[in-house]
Amino acid sequence: MSPRLLLGSAACLALACATTPPLELPAVKPPPSPAQTALEAGNLLEAATLFLQSCQQNPTQHAEDCLQAGILWTELQRWEEAMQALGPIANPQGEETNLEACFVLALSYYERGHLDAVIALLKPIAQRHELDKRWRLRAQTEYAICLLEQGHRNEAQHLLEAVANTPSPLLGELEKATWAKAKFFLAEIAFLRFSEFPFCSGCSRSSMTTDVEKKAQLLLDAHELFLQTIQTQNNYWGIAAGMRIGELYETLYQQLLSSPLPLEINPDEQASYRKEMRTFWRGLLGKALQNYEDTLHTAERIGTTGFFAKRTREKLLFLTQQLLDNSEDAGE
Repeated sequence: MSPRLLLGSAACLALACATTPPLELPAVKPPPSPAQTALEAGNLLEAATLFLQSCQQNPTQHAEDCLQAGILWTELQRWEEAMQALGPIANPQGEETNLEACFVLALSYYERGHLDAVIALLKPIAQRHELDKRWRLRAQTEYAICLLEQGHRNEAQHLLEAVANTPSPLLGELEKATWAKAKFFLAEIAFLRFSEFPFCSGCSRSSMTTDVEKKAQLLLDAHELFLQTIQTQNNYWGIAAGMRIGELYETLYQQLLSSPLPLEINPDEQASYRKEMRTFWRGLLGKALQNYEDTLHTAERIGTTGFFAKRTREKLLFLTQQLLDNSEDAGE
């Protein structure tokens, strides 16, 4: 190539550099850390240990490593190690990493039965109105569940209703899971009211009939709330709600059979009266069985194999055997 051409090329290059921004070279991706390598290989215990070591060097600087370590320890159900990793960065007044650490740490506390510690983490988040609703609704729901377990039913119901009444179009996919969970636990509160309603003792037939009608209405109230949970189309909480509808009818059957007898029943009539009740109310077990079957069919269709799907299968097998035994005892 001649010197003229070389000079021309250099001039063109100089002109291009003067009139166009410099080319940005692609960033060189750093090699994965040993912890990330262990995680990608599926070695959760090794990964959790390595993330924790990085976190302990400087929790503020390596907050993401602390969070990752905490998540892995909870997956391994090593709650104490999770608390150790998450404690330094869990801050209800902090940013996203700190908030996520609060929820994972709250799970560890919850599994250890430390409900007050869970509330101390989540209540301030629920009250931060400047936060995106995905954080507030989630905190409000988990906080309410702890209150419910502590016996503060009315306060828990108020919080859950605020979440459940949030219009669905305003929610993203993550918030909709929280929305379904809130609806489920509202139904659980209704289940508690239903199951705790007592039949009167030493009453007439008419008084017993009135109590049965009240009990049936409470059942229907809970049934409706569980149906609303199913209608959220959340697989996990929908399966849970389907199972609990079956348990509503099974519980009513058992409570009716063990209820006090009316005053009009003489001692020598009690055995035959109980037998008549078992026959009369047996349809409740049929409703329970149908709900278990439908719920299990849905779980299998959508490929859900979680806790409630397994529990539904157990309930279905147990109730099927119970009905079979009752048929044989009755000579059917």
